Amino acid sequence: MIPEPFFLWLGQIVFYLGILVFLIAVILALLIAYSFKTERFLFPNFMLSTIALLENFVKGIFRFAGVEDSIVDDVGIQLKNKVSLKKFEKAPYESRIVFFPQCLRSIDCPSKLSPEGIQCINCGRCEVGAAKRIAEGLGYRAFIVPGSSFIKRVVRKYKPEVILGVGCRSEIKNGLDMCQNFGVPGVGITLSRAGCVSTILDWDRFYEILNLRQG
Repeated sequence: MIPEPFFLWLGQIVFYLGILVFLIAVILALLIAYSFKTERFLFPNFMLSTIALLENFVKGIFRFAGVEDSIVDDVGIQLKNKVSLKKFEKAPYESRIVFFPQCLRSIDCPSKLSPEGIQCINCGRCEVGAAKRIAEGLGYRAFIVPGSSFIKRVVRKYKPEVILGVGCRSEIKNGLDMCQNFGVPGVGITLSRAGCVSTILDWDRFYEILNLRQG
């Protein structure tokens, strides 16, 4: 029979651990709010690791405070980009892959689906065709993505050193997590306006990152 003092001791440990987790989550929430407002990151490694562990808890704190919890994802994306950018810059263009979401295409896009993704025919109805040509001219492999399973297949097939992805917040968040699982540095650019069709991208920002290279 387990003695009663054991349960008392165990309950105290759980209580104090709960307080510790709560305090860490509050500190993380404050760091995220500061980073979102100033675009400066204090203790980035601590933030990345604790966001991964306490994401839902911290989002709950933001919702309780009446603040949009999506800033947790925004700051997480910015942190992962910051960590990956140095490796991204060092990688040759020929070892990079860029993924465009199909929602960036014109609503009247006449392109067809193929085993290598949606094949742009450069009809000029949207910016994707020109961006794809520029990326491929630098040496990138460029793909218009029909679905997340396609990305996994392409990464396994071509084994890039780094990945540049465009998408909505949730797609970028999941994509960067996938890059981490593959052990491939990834940089994500979120759409200025998300949706299922006719989305909007900050193309100046896209080309700025696309051309990054050391040396």
